[in-house]
Formats: sequence, structure tokens, C-alpha cells
Amino acid sequence: MLKQNRWQTWLSYLHPQYTACMTCHKKAPLMKRYPQICEKCALAIPWITQQQCKVCGRGEYCPDCQRKSAFQRYFMFNRSAVYYNDTMRQWIADYKYRGQERYAPLLGKMMIEAYQLMKREMIEFYQKRWNIDIVTGVPVSSTRLIQRGFDQAAVLAEYLATYEHLSYIPLLVRQRDTLKQSSQGRQARLLNMQEVFSYAPHTPQWLATYQSSTLNILLVDDIYTTGSTINNCAKALIEAGKCHQIDIQVFSLTWARS
Repeated sequence: MLKQNRWQTWLSYLHPQYTACMTCHKKAPLMKRYPQICEKCALAIPWITQQQCKVCGRGEYCPDCQRKSAFQRYFMFNRSAVYYNDTMRQWIADYKYRGQERYAPLLGKMMIEAYQLMKREMIEFYQKRWNIDIVTGVPVSSTRLIQRGFDQAAVLAEYLATYEHLSYIPLLVRQRDTLKQSSQGRQARLLNMQEVFSYAPHTPQWLATYQSSTLNILLVDDIYTTGSTINNCAKALIEAGKCHQIDIQVFSLTWARS
């Protein structure tokens, strides 16, 4: 069996399987590390490996988190996998708006790598074991759920939780539809997200089953821009914890940081 596997490996080098890359659509050998994309596209991924801002996870100087008028922050910090450049904008648009759900394994794999980097950072910072108790996602509105047929944040959150053997629980509900954040300026985005999210009716009971005075929750979304969405979700989760005197710490992980 071992000899056969080696022979198959050598054959794959001599006769690589050429097919169309999902992202650039060119004929090329696909990567094993990332499903359905070629090496050129994989090398073009703009990873954020070092954060200049330890709050929002931006890879460059962040004026937003330095503002004296910055909103009261309810989450511990955010980390993101990639910079939101033109290529990444195209990928997420194909995934969210053009019905190409085949992007899910690729984006999910990227989220896993970002989470593992985040975990190493936390272990080095705390100098001890660091755990996430629950993974949840930022819920999409019912209107957009019908339009798209899926909740992109929930898909990424479940993908990550399954791989990392963590509990995924939908803890939040969206109270109303909102305007698209991408079509608005900073102040409009902040106002747009006020009082949008609340905890789901079952959330306090779910939290109480953990029988712990402190819980770490990982909140997953696709894009971090101003942080208003993450912040309002974190506020709702903290309020749910207060029902049973549970201290909730919310850590955010997003696919892209704009």
C-alpha cells in the first residue's frame, strides 16, 4: 500500500490534474492546501499576519480605534484573516451575492488558519491555555436569507467549529433589516446598527448549561469595517450572560478587515 501511494504521488507530479481555477478561471493544477484554486491565486491571498491595531486587528495604523469618540467597546478584540482588497472583494461578492456557495470550503479553510494564528497569539499573551467555549455567527436578516438561500457567517462559523471541535450555537437574532453597510459612511454605519441585534430566546438557558461563571464566545462574521456590527452583537451576548450572572467575553474573528 505504501509503495502504491508513493507511485500515485509521483504520477501526480508527472501528470498534474489541470482544471479551471474557481477564482481566476484559468486552466492550472489546483492546490491541495486550498480547494479549487491554483497556486497563483493562493499566493495572492493578502493575509494579515501582524496587527498594528490590537483592538480591531488591522494590519496598518487604525485611526478609528484611536478616536476619543469611539463607541463603547463590548468585545475584547477582533482578528481577521485577510485585507479586504479588490481580489477579496470579488471573492466574497461571488460567494454572497452570486450564489457561488462552492467558495465556502475555501473561505472556511482561511478562517481556520486565522483562528489558529489568533489562538497562538492568545496563548503567548496569557502564558497559559486559552479556550473558546462557544462559536456563534452574526445573523443575516430574514430578507437576505431568502435572497441568498444561506447565512454566510453561520456557514463560516459552523465550518470552523466543526474543524476545531468547538460548539457552534446560534445565539443571536436580528431584530430588523438594515441598509447595506458597504453603501454607507462611517457615522451612518454606526447609526444603522444600533439596537439591531438581541440574544435569541434560548440563549440564557444555553449559557447556563455550561455551569461556569465566565464564558469565552467567538463571534464570526465575514467583514469587519467600523466594528459596529460586532460591537452590537457583543453587547447582546453580554446582556444574555447577565441573566445568570455569567461573565461573557466576546472575541471576534472575521474573514476580512477593510
